[in-house]
Amino acid sequence: MTGSFWDFLDTEARYRLLVSGHGKPHLMDTASRVLSLAEKGKANGSLIDLGVDILLAAWESSPLDGQLATNLLSINQQLKFLPEQLVDTMSFVSTNNNVPENISYLKRLISLDDKGKLLEYLGQQTAREPENIFWLSHFLDLAFFTGRYDMAREAISRGWPSAMKIIQNKYSGDIAFCTGDYQRAEDTYADVSGNTLILGDSLLRLAEALDRMGRREEALILWRDRMRARPWQVNTWLNVHDKVLQSSGNEVLNGKVAVCLYTYGKCDDVNRTIASIADSPLDNVHIFALNNGSSDDTSQVLKSWHDKLGSRFTAINLPVNIGAPAARNWLKNLDQMKSFEYIAYLDDDAVIPEDWQTHFSHAVANYPDAGVWGCKVVNDGQKEVIQHADLHLRETAKGFKDKTREFEFSYLDPYNQDLDYGQFDYCRPCVSVTGCFHLFKRSALAEIGDFDLRYSPTQYDDVDHDFMLAVAGKTAVYQGSLQVLHKRKTGAAASKSSASRGSGEGNMLKLESKYSKDEVSKIIERDLARLENDFGEKSVKIASVIQNMQ
Repeated sequence: MTGSFWDFLDTEARYRLLVSGHGKPHLMDTASRVLSLAEKGKANGSLIDLGVDILLAAWESSPLDGQLATNLLSINQQLKFLPEQLVDTMSFVSTNNNVPENISYLKRLISLDDKGKLLEYLGQQTAREPENIFWLSHFLDLAFFTGRYDMAREAISRGWPSAMKIIQNKYSGDIAFCTGDYQRAEDTYADVSGNTLILGDSLLRLAEALDRMGRREEALILWRDRMRARPWQVNTWLNVHDKVLQSSGNEVLNGKVAVCLYTYGKCDDVNRTIASIADSPLDNVHIFALNNGSSDDTSQVLKSWHDKLGSRFTAINLPVNIGAPAARNWLKNLDQMKSFEYIAYLDDDAVIPEDWQTHFSHAVANYPDAGVWGCKVVNDGQKEVIQHADLHLRETAKGFKDKTREFEFSYLDPYNQDLDYGQFDYCRPCVSVTGCFHLFKRSALAEIGDFDLRYSPTQYDDVDHDFMLAVAGKTAVYQGSLQVLHKRKTGAAASKSSASRGSGEGNMLKLESKYSKDEVSKIIERDLARLENDFGEKSVKIASVIQNMQ
């Protein structure tokens, strides 16, 4: 792997860097671990440089963070690593970011998870105290994650001093990128008038914008420079590898595919889901739809699709809702399944792209021994919000003790910490992929066994099955180029149902009680080894490519 610093990192720091080079909380945690290692005196010069650069990248992703700006300015007094323009910008952010004495109402709104009221309140406070960046920082974060780019655009168009132009360009470019205006994104990110710097994060987004406009050669120059500047940012290497080096695979999977759905009371959603499958090549595909005792028009919807698709569609109507795990097992154990090489499960409120088989075919060709292949899931209606990408487990805290559990289920989630600017579009191994749309070889499903009925009616049955695969030594593989739209389940809606919360928490306890600490440690150990090997092989190939670039 590129960069000598890898040899000086401990297991936990290596794991976090290999998982992702993006996401502010993730980067801050990683930087803290790296700088802690430096304090122990082992290659402290290289590790200090690495830790500080990771911390700088964290600030670049959220440059209105006053505390982070203050910390970097403090470090800069000793190391003198910041250019003068950034010192001026960070100084302004640090000086004008004041936490109000009373934020109890803000905390209450956050606990209620009413994003509409929260956004309205933050907007009011931003207008009342325009000089206090604390309010603007929180307002912009929420405006971006809720897709209110009109409000974000208005907020950043207010009069800012020249020192803030770096940040203004970043947010303006992000708005253009997220709304699909890549030409405007290029113009904004690349604006260096008045000796304005371009943040490292913005350079990556500029490269992605250029690539999406069909200008890959220009994008490659930027990617090359960013890989040299930040060899630790693994996402860039992985993404460039998959873009530049044509992977093997066909337009469709090599074998018959059973696409399996199970649904309950979502007639409109399941109709749209089936329509998205029907819009894709079906020569090797058969759709199985299990109606879990729905009382709405689901049975009529399924009958209509049987009339349209004929022998390529099978509807199964049950009198009761048997729950997700049992529905999965019912479908996989049908006699008809014996003639299929692959079984794919698809949620009844998801929409898949026409070329879904091509993406899965490439993933299968490159990782043929995987136990399951998954996708990137994004919000239906705001696709720049990632719901799921590749899941990697977080280590259970040392000294953890509980009467019924040996480990706490927790995972590293950098994909939830920023919007989607293409940084998770790679294909690689992981611990688990989302059950929203995942593909199995039928033989692997038969070998591992059924989904555990203890997770009825739903939640964590897919994660548990991936753990079953992992304990057996198999890996999950994430295909980030396959983007699936999925209905968003808001926290506010979930919080209204204590029964739903209780069921989810109960299933979590079942998951944590099922696996031993040693089993989970081995899963993480194998995941780290696979990530190292995968990144090592790809980085060598890409290093050779960029060395030959003029």
